[in-house]
Amino acid sequence: MPELPEVQTVLDTLSLQIKDAKIKDIKILFEKIIEDDPDLFKQKLTGQHFRAFKRRGKYLLFEMDDLTLVCHLRMEGKFFIFDGEGITSKHDHVIFYLDDGRSLHYNDVRKFGRMYLTEKKQRYVKFRDLGPEPFWNSFNKQYCKNYLSRRQTPIKEVLLDQSFVAGIGNIYADEILFASRINPLEKACRLNDDQIAKIIRNTRTILNKAIAAGGTTIRSYTSSLGVTGLFQMSLQAHDQKKCPRCKKDIVKIRVGGRGTYYCPRCQKLKKKIAVSGSIGSGKSMVCAHLRERGFDVFDCDETNRRLLEPGEKGYLAIEKAFPMCFEDGKLDKKKLSSIVFENEEEKKKLEGIMHPLILEKMFERKDDPLFAEVPLLFEANWDIYFDETLLVVTDETLLLERLVLRGLSKEEAIARLKNQMSVAEKIKRADKIIYNNGSLEDLYKLVDDWLEDILCWEKTFTKLK
Repeated sequence: MPELPEVQTVLDTLSLQIKDAKIKDIKILFEKIIEDDPDLFKQKLTGQHFRAFKRRGKYLLFEMDDLTLVCHLRMEGKFFIFDGEGITSKHDHVIFYLDDGRSLHYNDVRKFGRMYLTEKKQRYVKFRDLGPEPFWNSFNKQYCKNYLSRRQTPIKEVLLDQSFVAGIGNIYADEILFASRINPLEKACRLNDDQIAKIIRNTRTILNKAIAAGGTTIRSYTSSLGVTGLFQMSLQAHDQKKCPRCKKDIVKIRVGGRGTYYCPRCQKLKKKIAVSGSIGSGKSMVCAHLRERGFDVFDCDETNRRLLEPGEKGYLAIEKAFPMCFEDGKLDKKKLSSIVFENEEEKKKLEGIMHPLILEKMFERKDDPLFAEVPLLFEANWDIYFDETLLVVTDETLLLERLVLRGLSKEEAIARLKNQMSVAEKIKRADKIIYNNGSLEDLYKLVDDWLEDILCWEKTFTKLK
């Protein structure tokens, strides 16, 4: 399908050749190409001039005297210009006869293209679903961050979604992700600020280069217009055999039903694994063992504490949202805890402040794989951000004994456990469960066995995809 650079190239070329040309007559050979009533379409356009040539996403906009002709080329649509009537082929579906004797033929082998008339100042109804143009100021880091944070689908699929950004198709999505060193299977919601900035920058750079080169002619999209796309000479990933960076094989997979090319080495998909469990279950011991094995483990509770230090983002945000919890310029954490424990709305407000900040810190990490200790993983619905979740489970009687040894009364321990999601519900949602009812050596052996499976994940994961 022609993408933004090809559509822009077609428009620029047509502008040079038919600007201000007047339509003398129109022949419609395949009526389904026209979304309006075909007779009314002819009636309204006859006598109109091609005044301006614009684009919205992959749509061509021909501004006439009083109307705008909207055209979408879809898979195979293209234009031919002939001196005189020209030779009509079986794939010519709409012919515009111009007053200077030439004719403009719309040719479409698959008949998927569409044409539509709209008033000049009226917004074409289908534009309501289009996202910003890649070159608009509104396609910025904050917009992308807000949009992507709600998407659990692979980033390749999101780039192809015209409601996110208009004009990007399969070829350029592969090129943008390769230039950004982002795996096409990476969940959109897990991209960090640096990766988002790279996508924005590389989108604009690559599309500008493609426009300058006249597009990519892997599929022909023009004919007698005299346009020859050369950007295919600059492709780094799409339809390539070897990675130009590391010289390893480019791999082809399918993402969202589309053929997708990427380099597994340069666009490595880093596995993200969460370790969770009830208070006293032993999740911290599991994480301590992971550190002993040489892995860094992101600690959500510790990060939360740091964000609440004076001057930090969390502290400043809470100062505005919960001024009643500050005395003499200092945060009273016990008062804050009491407020959010008793009021669900206040709890959600606090989570709305702290959760995005913790996630931002988490996904800034370069660890491969990334382990994270997330005490309230399922309560916060954070399992969506991880490829695998490990739940540490301990027998309830043993769990109460451990909490009492920590200094809690039995009643306090029971209250703390009841305040969390039930173990049965967590087990339903977890990917892997380790039962910590034996010795420390038994626990470490279970963790080591699990690690062995984790460390060979990428080959299996890629094969499954």
